[in-house]
Amino acid sequence: MILFGKNTWLCYGETFTIVFGFFAKFAPIQSRVLTKSTNNTITKTKQINLKEIYLCIFGSELLNIKKISISETLLVILLLATVTFDGFTGTLIWINFQNYITQFIPNIMLINTIGLLFSVLIFIGIYFYFCVLMMIASENNLKTTDIAKSFVYTLIPIALAYHIAHFLLFLLIQGQLIFALISDPFGFDWNLFGTTNYKINFMLVSSNFYWITSVISILIGHIIAVFLSHTIALRLIKSHKYAIRSQYPMLILMVGYTIASLWIITQPMYN
Repeated sequence: MILFGKNTWLCYGETFTIVFGFFAKFAPIQSRVLTKSTNNTITKTKQINLKEIYLCIFGSELLNIKKISISETLLVILLLATVTFDGFTGTLIWINFQNYITQFIPNIMLINTIGLLFSVLIFIGIYFYFCVLMMIASENNLKTTDIAKSFVYTLIPIALAYHIAHFLLFLLIQGQLIFALISDPFGFDWNLFGTTNYKINFMLVSSNFYWITSVISILIGHIIAVFLSHTIALRLIKSHKYAIRSQYPMLILMVGYTIASLWIITQPMYN
């Protein structure tokens, strides 16, 4: 931040700001910077940046695919890969694999780190592979990287949906600790609101509620993703016929991830 300045760092270097910026594209209230000329002459034009707040259709900002960088593309894929791997590490398959690998690498943290790196590489490889298939199906002059950048925002609804499904139970159960912490935020043995001794209610939500909410979240996220992908294809590819054809690989990719996501949340968690 010191080297590049506050705005530049927050826009391009601070990961959480960028990630929440992705999710903020769902918001029906958006802001943009307007450039206003204070002088009609060309040689003496002073520029003033003005912020404008406006209303838009829920999620419509995800259709704004201008100036998407390759680093943004990779970050969206990283977002999807990490939360998926985090869910997968709680399954019996990973636990058994981990126990087997510890015979050769007796460091669980190292095993998980390697697994995370491999999952990111696998997700990137799969996404770009399907982008190649889309390029072939569209019979267009677009490059694979152009297709990858143009359609990567369609993965954001999927990532958000799986984040909700994956962390919902953690939020509703562990999140109750806020009631105790709000009475003693600094650990000074305060009891400002009389809630210091609050105990977590594990029966707050039933397993059925968690399961149904997670499934609905994932399905809605994928439906939105398919719609966005279809709309972007029609904008990007002039021929309606080839635009539709280009979506077959993306549809297969999204359906495949839907199945994988639903499978993970149905597995008993062991950590």
